[in-house]
This record gives sequence, C-alpha cells and structure tokens, in this order.
Amino acid sequence: MIEIQCPNCVEIIELEDGLFGFFECPFCQEEFGWNPERSPSNEELFNTKDFLIGLFAPSSLSIIGLLYSFVFVNGWDTLVWFVLSMLVWPVLAIIFLIYGIITARKFMIFGTAMSFILMAILFFGFGLQ
Repeated sequence: MIEIQCPNCVEIIELEDGLFGFFECPFCQEEFGWNPERSPSNEELFNTKDFLIGLFAPSSLSIIGLLYSFVFVNGWDTLVWFVLSMLVWPVLAIIFLIYGIITARKFMIFGTAMSFILMAILFFGFGLQ
C-alpha cells in the first residue's frame, strides 16, 4: 500500500502498489490522477531557460542600442539613439510578460518581472544622481 495526499481535499488516501490512473477520493468524491512514474524533475521545479529569457531578452536590444549610441554615433544622434534604446526595453518586457501569461510560463513571467525591477533601478538610480 502507498499513501498519497488528495490534491483536492488534502486527505491521505491509501492506494495499492502499482496502480495508476484516475481515482475518486473517498472523502471529497473528486477525481484525481495518480502516476507514480511521473515525478517532477528539477527542470520542472525551476525552468532556468524561461527565467533567463524573461530577464535578458527585453534588455539585450536596449544594451546593443546603448553601446551603439555611445561608441558609433556623435552629436545629437547619440541622444536620439539613447532615448530610443531605453524605450525599447519596457515595450519588449511587456511583450514577453504577455507571452508568458498567455503560455502559462511562470518563470518567464518571474524573469520579466526581475527585468522590470532592473530597469527601474537603472532608470531611477541614474536619475537621482
């Protein structure tokens, strides 16, 4: 016998070894699925790829634009490239946030939120000096 916790009512249920599939909870009469072969892996617990995409993808284009504005452009064009580069970041971050919400990729949402925090620190940190 194996003891598992019902995902609906959190009561302990005893199942025979080797059984899998859908069962009805004797306490709440709700159906739940059980598959002992399927246990969450580390990749499912924390999806590093989605987090890094959400964190760095919105800012990467802005960083390239900022480098271009300070290295290759002179005069007023530097200011124009700087402003455009800084405006691209929040737009791309909002696009990645919406995509993460639509596709239910919670770690992309978390990475994009961290990108917004980094953006706020850079914007307001340099603005206060």
